[in-house]
Amino acid sequence: MMRFSGRRGAAGLVFTARDSGRGACGRIGRYETQGRVARVASVAGFSLIELLVVLGVIALLIGLLLPALSQARRQARAVQCRANLHDVYHALQIYRSENEDWPMPAGANPLTGDVRPESLGIKVPPHLRWPMRAFKLPAAPLPPPYDPESYDEFPYDPVGFPALPYTPSVLRCPADVEPFDAHSYFLNAHLLDRRHRLGAASFGGVSASDVLLAGEKVTTCRAYCVLDGDFAVSAEPYRHGPTLRSNYLYFDGHVTSATARDARAAMNPWPRQPPPP
Repeated sequence: MMRFSGRRGAAGLVFTARDSGRGACGRIGRYETQGRVARVASVAGFSLIELLVVLGVIALLIGLLLPALSQARRQARAVQCRANLHDVYHALQIYRSENEDWPMPAGANPLTGDVRPESLGIKVPPHLRWPMRAFKLPAAPLPPPYDPESYDEFPYDPVGFPALPYTPSVLRCPADVEPFDAHSYFLNAHLLDRRHRLGAASFGGVSASDVLLAGEKVTTCRAYCVLDGDFAVSAEPYRHGPTLRSNYLYFDGHVTSATARDARAAMNPWPRQPPPP
C-alpha cells in the first residue's frame, strides 16, 4: 500500500511516497519530487472581476465600431445609387438619340390623345411602361404572364401584375427595400409638359445643370413621373440618412445630393405659366 507525505524544504514542497506492502524483495520505495513545479496550488485563472472588465472593453469597442460600419454601408449604398442614376441618364440619352431628343418615353392619353408623361406609368400594365422602352430587356417575359385587358392601376397587385421582370436593376436603389412597382426613382414630368429636349444646353433662361431630371421616390409611392405639386408626398428626402440625404439626377447628367427644398425648386424652375401647346 502506497502512503504519501509532504514537507516544505528550501527548494519547495517535497513529496515522499512509501510502499508499506511486502514486496518480493521486501524493499521500501521512496520517491521525492522537488522544485516549484510541484506547487500544485499555484494554477493561474481569471477572476470574475477580470472577466467582467474584459467583456466591458469588448462591448465598448463594438459600440464604437458599429456606427462607423453603419455609416460606411450607407455611403456605399449612396455611391451605388448615384451610379444607378448615371446609368439612367445614359439610357435616356440613347432613347433621345432615337426619338427626336425627347427626354423620356411617353404615350398618348387614351382619353384625350395628348402625349403625357404619366401615360407610360401605372396607367398601363408593367410590360408597357417607360422602362421597357428606354432599356433593353431581352429577358423580359413577352407575352406577359397576365391578361393585359384585365389590368387596373388600383388596387396595387404585385403578384398578379409584377413589375420586376420589366424593370432593370438600375432603377432600384440598394437602400430602398422592396419598392412598390420595383423602381426607386421618378422622372420629372414637367420636362414633357414643356416639350423640353434632353440635348438642350439652355432653355427658357435656365441652365441644364439647374433642372431636375430624376430623383428618389418614397418606397410605397408607385409614381413613375412626378410634378412639383406632388413632390412632398412622392419624393424621399432622406433615403441615405440626414447627412447624405437623397440623390438627384439633373438635366446635364450630373448627380448630387440635395435638400428637398432645392430639389423641388429644380423640378419646375421656369416662370409660372402654362406649358406650350
